[in-house]
Amino acid sequence: MGVKMKKTVLLVTDFYYEAKGREYFREDLLLGGLLRKQYNVCTTHIEDAAKLLDVADVVLLRNTGPQSTHKAHLAALKNRTGLALYNDLLGKGDIVGKRHLLELFQLGFAVIPTFVAKNEAFGKSERFLLKPLDGADSLGVKVLSAEELHASECQNMLIQPLVDFQYEVSFYFVGKEFQYALYAPNPQKRWELKVYQATKEDMSFAQSFVNWNSCTHGIQRVDACRTQDGQLLLMELEDYNPFLSLELLDVDVRQKFMEALCCSLERCMESSQ
Repeated sequence: MGVKMKKTVLLVTDFYYEAKGREYFREDLLLGGLLRKQYNVCTTHIEDAAKLLDVADVVLLRNTGPQSTHKAHLAALKNRTGLALYNDLLGKGDIVGKRHLLELFQLGFAVIPTFVAKNEAFGKSERFLLKPLDGADSLGVKVLSAEELHASECQNMLIQPLVDFQYEVSFYFVGKEFQYALYAPNPQKRWELKVYQATKEDMSFAQSFVNWNSCTHGIQRVDACRTQDGQLLLMELEDYNPFLSLELLDVDVRQKFMEALCCSLERCMESSQ
């Protein structure tokens, strides 16, 4: 019997990208090491990925920084015929910016109230969060008072009343399947995360956004806040390269996540043939 050859994962990342509270390079070093148990792993920067596609069975996009900074490279990957691409870039969440928040709010989902015109009804809010429509990773986000808002042009910006919340919580999915949840008990320390035990109601909330999304092959993270009255409201639907906080997970939870990821990568490869 011949030796079964390992398939090759092209792990696309940026070891030098910096983000507050997160060390992307450490996460991808850990992820690459875990993937090597089942695959050959080749690591590259997004700008060099096109040169290495011929050696890859699947391209895994991870922690490359905001999609707005390398749209041309992503478009080239997305348009490559027969390429197993993961995430597949077919989603409606933050891979295409922040417009999903407006669309979901208008559809009646549990989302922080989101508007594009400053003359719309904002209730009694005195402070507002503005997000660029094509933004990512908090780039261009600013907080304005009501007075500052009315004096601002607000072009190509989403406008949300600044919500007073108890904590932020994130739900992590592989494909459409829930894996784990983490939360930040202290709103002032949003990257000091702990394991969160999701209730059935929490799960139904998070699942509704994943079901709405059109991402077929990929990891998704549903970011939400728990308001003072106990309601969960969506903050972001991350469907490009959400940070996973793998180092915080118990060994068995991380193992379960990796098994789900590998199965999902296999399905992605099969669908591209």
